[in-house]
Amino acid sequence: MNQFNRIVVGYDDTEGSNKALQLAVQMAKGNPEAHVLVANVYDEKVENVMTDNEKRVEPVRTNGYMLEGIQIPPMSIRHDDPNPPTHAIISNSVDDAFYKAKQELEPHNIQAKYDSLDGSPAESICDYASAEGADLIIVGNSGKGGLKRMFLGSVSSNIAKQAPCPVLIAK
Repeated sequence: MNQFNRIVVGYDDTEGSNKALQLAVQMAKGNPEAHVLVANVYDEKVENVMTDNEKRVEPVRTNGYMLEGIQIPPMSIRHDDPNPPTHAIISNSVDDAFYKAKQELEPHNIQAKYDSLDGSPAESICDYASAEGADLIIVGNSGKGGLKRMFLGSVSSNIAKQAPCPVLIAK
């Protein structure tokens, strides 16, 4: 049987994509030539929420200097400000997804590459697989049902139709 050496995994930290990643781990474990290419199609959402002035967060200082890279919510200088400060909450973070994928792959010493893609998920993953010379694409079942699937089709079935190589859909 032909071994798959370049495996693209469509990963967005959903249940289906976690199953796809687990399948990639199983396939790559016994193959020292295997490279897992984790692709996440950018879908971050930013929500601004109001912060409470009562719970102030003080900046962290060391030797009189501010530490960079620490996220501190914006503070209102005036207590009677009619427009309360807001704080951005990011969901579907690419960084979070890649962090979780790395946690799954690193213990197995699997060679991996992580790329963030833009555009239509099916088209982006297929173009990426073609550009990377992939032998296999593994994606999860999207979980879309009913009318959405009937009119739009699922991402996984669209990938299967457009892919330049075999596609494995994890259920």
